[in-house]
Amino acid sequence: MKKLFESGRIGRLTIKNRVVLPPMEVLYGELDGHPGRRAAAYYEERARGGVGLIIVEASAVDIVNNTRWDRQLCIAEDKYISDFQLLTEAVHKYDCKVFIQLHHYGAKSPATPSGVIWAASEIPALPGGRVCHKMTREEIQIEEKRFVDAAVRAKAAGFDGVELAGTHGYLLSQFLSPYYNDRDDEYGGSAENRCRIYCEIIQGIHERAGRDFPVSVRFPGDEFTPEIPRTLTVKDAPEIARILEAAGADVLNVSNGNNFNADANCEPYSYPSGWKKHVAKAVKDAVSIPVIATNTIKDPEFAEQLLEEGVSDFVAVGRGHIADPFFVKKAQAGDILGIRKCIGCMFCREQLYAMLPIKCALNPRVGSEYLYPYTCRKDGEGRPVAVLGGGPAGMEAAGVLADRGFCVTLFEKNGALGGSMNLADKGLYKEKITKLTQTMTEELRRKGVQVVLNKAPSIDEIKALSPAGVVLACGAEPIIPRMEGVGQDFVVTVQDVIGGKKAVAGKVIIIGSGMTGLECAERLCNDGCQVTMIEMQDQIGPGMFSVIIQDMMKRIRPFNPVFLTRHQLTGFTDRGIVAKDLSDGSEKTLDADYVILSLGVRPAEEKTAELVRAFPHTVVIGDNVQSGKIPHAMRDAYIKALCFLQ
Repeated sequence: MKKLFESGRIGRLTIKNRVVLPPMEVLYGELDGHPGRRAAAYYEERARGGVGLIIVEASAVDIVNNTRWDRQLCIAEDKYISDFQLLTEAVHKYDCKVFIQLHHYGAKSPATPSGVIWAASEIPALPGGRVCHKMTREEIQIEEKRFVDAAVRAKAAGFDGVELAGTHGYLLSQFLSPYYNDRDDEYGGSAENRCRIYCEIIQGIHERAGRDFPVSVRFPGDEFTPEIPRTLTVKDAPEIARILEAAGADVLNVSNGNNFNADANCEPYSYPSGWKKHVAKAVKDAVSIPVIATNTIKDPEFAEQLLEEGVSDFVAVGRGHIADPFFVKKAQAGDILGIRKCIGCMFCREQLYAMLPIKCALNPRVGSEYLYPYTCRKDGEGRPVAVLGGGPAGMEAAGVLADRGFCVTLFEKNGALGGSMNLADKGLYKEKITKLTQTMTEELRRKGVQVVLNKAPSIDEIKALSPAGVVLACGAEPIIPRMEGVGQDFVVTVQDVIGGKKAVAGKVIIIGSGMTGLECAERLCNDGCQVTMIEMQDQIGPGMFSVIIQDMMKRIRPFNPVFLTRHQLTGFTDRGIVAKDLSDGSEKTLDADYVILSLGVRPAEEKTAELVRAFPHTVVIGDNVQSGKIPHAMRDAYIKALCFLQ
């Protein structure tokens, strides 16, 4: 991976390698917009991890005609400079360069105290949304000055450059987009006019901050909404890129998507790496300045391939650095297996959509780096500890305990580690979870954890270890309703179907439409089955993130499955089921070749209680406490393992 670790140039600035942490809203700021210890520690850890350039997340330049989110960073006033100095100093310790992205929501802004939100036009961010104030020429000049003033503050704070947030449906991209820009003055119409606000800001920054202070522009290479008239496509990208270059942009950061299609810039797991690389290549071929681009990069070898193909000059690795801040250092050491690679589960984005600081399924420390140091306190003193269960919670706990210096023995009743992940990776496009299991297995090997497979130890066998404590991570059991007929051969669990223990065909009814049920439905539809799903709630996929549901449903719906929401399983026949319509109380009988139970799981309470009674120093984690998702299991395990026996 020689190209990945070559130095590169942006303007007069030298970047030590070709890896960029792009601006991602993580909401680790303080309530007033200052970057406190949390934000500084988050960015410092990625700098320590070896990335060449960090672009700090979208930071508000306007708090009068734009409302930032709670905990979004802000650089709209001089009072923010001193705290940003602490952040830039923390990053610079590791020979890492740092920019800050200058941001304004425009029509996407929450309501302001004055009620006046400035935008390119009165067109709402989404149909039916708030009508905003269409900026006058004078107001555009005021907003341009706010961007320039913010850049001057950024330079005073020690930033090496700035980036304009000109994509993802924010204010600047509203000027760029023919969909939003209906202006008939010099800021509307032609590409040159729609780019004018970008160009005047770039020129203003160079005049005030100097020509050696680089300006990056992030803009949409393709909005990927061809069904919506007057949205941008890759055909527009080269012309826009050349206009921005001529205006003095030092680097172009190519992103994609808009308010109608955020999946084009933050993709669910089903999108293959490099699916949009042609967009970045079109921009790179049009300009002589360097190009940064995201391309759903999950591993460094693919990043190297993009550089070799000339897709971009710098590769932006976003969620990969949330999952593993040491992505670059591990890659440079050739330790590809040791990288915890993003699985595209969207847990980070789900948090953000709730306007909460992001979390990560794979990295329990993200956002808590200032609380939990990377190196654990070594207080285990070789004391033996037994961990029961080799799923995500058990593996994470075992690794942390080993880091603390305990002598850890992990028991797993099956023939391989992974637990619930060995089912979660059987859905279509879920091979990323397989890689996570492989990485976590390797972590335990390196840390010296003794792994005993195919073993559910008795209490006496655990006592033989003389453990100082026991960690229970035995997982949970499938919920099987206590109904007459449930034991018939055609009634099977979703775990057995996905795990390959039971083969089904023909007409299939799936009871329950959670993540596992939908994954099963998708696979069976592709296998030619006729699928009906029964769901008690009003909507398919209760509790699931809407982005994941929509992504799955667009693949499932073409097979014409039957979805019966507000229906409850009330019994079995010798050929199928009886379901009650909760809307009117009526019942219907449905025949099927197979009925698949996907009703969730419950903790094995009796087994847990027995072990807790036997061992005074016992902690219960993961699905043994409450059935949930990988991120909940991992964080629960991490925190409890840090505090174990203290």
